[in-house]
Amino acid sequence: MNKNHLYLFFILFFITVCFSFSLGMFFTEQPKPRANEILTPKPAMILPDGSVNKEYLKNVTDYTADHFAFRTDLITIHNAILSKVFHTSASDDVILGKQNWLFYKQTENDYIGKNILCDNDIESIAHTLYMIQQYVENQNAKFLFVIAPNKNSLYGEYMPDSMYTIRNESNAQHLMNALQKQNVNYIDLFRVFRQKNEVLYYQLDSHWNNKGASLAYHSIMNALGIYHTNWYDMDYTIQKNHKGDLYEMLYPKGKQLENDIVFEKQFDFQPDNEIHAPDDIQIDTSNNQKQHSLLLFRDSFGNNLYPFFADGFGHSRFSRKMPYTITMMHEVSADVVVLEIVERNISNLAQYAPVLQSPLVELHTTNAVPIHCDVDVEITESDLEGYCCVQGSVEEYGNVYIQWQNECYEAFPVGKAQKQAFTAYVPEGTEYDFKAIFVEKNGVLYQCLIE
Repeated sequence: MNKNHLYLFFILFFITVCFSFSLGMFFTEQPKPRANEILTPKPAMILPDGSVNKEYLKNVTDYTADHFAFRTDLITIHNAILSKVFHTSASDDVILGKQNWLFYKQTENDYIGKNILCDNDIESIAHTLYMIQQYVENQNAKFLFVIAPNKNSLYGEYMPDSMYTIRNESNAQHLMNALQKQNVNYIDLFRVFRQKNEVLYYQLDSHWNNKGASLAYHSIMNALGIYHTNWYDMDYTIQKNHKGDLYEMLYPKGKQLENDIVFEKQFDFQPDNEIHAPDDIQIDTSNNQKQHSLLLFRDSFGNNLYPFFADGFGHSRFSRKMPYTITMMHEVSADVVVLEIVERNISNLAQYAPVLQSPLVELHTTNAVPIHCDVDVEITESDLEGYCCVQGSVEEYGNVYIQWQNECYEAFPVGKAQKQAFTAYVPEGTEYDFKAIFVEKNGVLYQCLIE
């Protein structure tokens, strides 16, 4: 074979391989998203509004990149070589730890103490939770706030030696200190889990295992003062039946399973709606043998947690909606409201105000000290029937109040603004109903003069 024929052979071989991956999309099973992955949807030349999609060719390129034949097989082989041979993670979302432990990349900042929330943000979150608790308790219900620890906050000995802490106090500890000062009901699951001499999280997953979830449930119910079954001490068997989310991110075609526990006792609850998966946005359950009604706002840590609560309450609603619609408690007649959030997502609480009418307050505005400061205000419709949303920012940090029509309302001191953000749900109206804004700081009430 001469040189020209050899060149031609390699060109044809290369073209054949490329076409096999592209054309193979039509003859092979479509790939499923890996863990938190979002695959590009099939492109359309005509958009829903009837216009031509000017980004169609780009959409086709993105779709092909996500759906070409044997994609997950090639990713698995590539990532396995990098991790096993070079001990390097090919996924931006996964940290390779010691003894084959895997950790979620988004927990790195919490672990090393980087990008920690400032005191003002922590105080704003704590005060918002205090306002939620006040509302819940005014409805004769119990409130409890729960932080699910990051995996490396409990098992940091398996993290790579190259990652070391640069600050001792984490967002979670900082927030719990602030909650204690504001008398917000919370439970310290970090302390609870550290007292146990067994591993209660998965090795290849970012979450607690079934026994860890049972311990969290037992601790939360004790904090609420509600009689319950202590699943943590129940008999169980160990089965190799769990495929970790972090493992799936690295090896989408991998088959490795890890141990989890299966309790011998069966759950007694019944689903009120069809449960497609444990991470459904909303799940409703009933157990006719139990009392109380629960509203639990949760995240992915609730996947293993919710069956225990479903079994322990007469009626339960589990919601993954964000922001938290606290008024949902009236839909289910909840006498218990629990808000669970994983440690790595604490910063979200500084950006998303709860969907809840702002409390009416009495302010001695005649004693307010006038100050000049930048104020941004936006008034929009809201999903809360009969209320509109007033949000914005002000230069001065503190508790924020707005005068709306002839009344004063306390705003939630959180939002997406860079300064002191605020969000308030007030009776429907227009921008002409917004009269003034006040900030209370160190016991002094200031009126912000809007320039």
